[in-house]
Amino acid sequence: MRVLIGRTFFYEKEKKIFIKGMNYPVKKELGQWITRKRLGVIIPEVKTNGKGKPILKDLKGPPKDKMIKENDVKTK
Repeated sequence: MRVLIGRTFFYEKEKKIFIKGMNYPVKKELGQWITRKRLGVIIPEVKTNGKGKPILKDLKGPPKDKMIKENDVKTK
């Protein structure tokens, strides 16, 4: 998990200074603590291929809706 820091602060447990505007890899617990204290925001991780483009899912069509009744139409 990566975190973008909004305010400079000192984290006593790890004895580390987090600088405003920098992004750091952190564990989930520390990332949630930083967002709760409004010291920064979590950056979502996007999976990319080797060329830097994001990997997108192939859409084969809309999901099947179970609430719609299918009609059997016979043609002559």
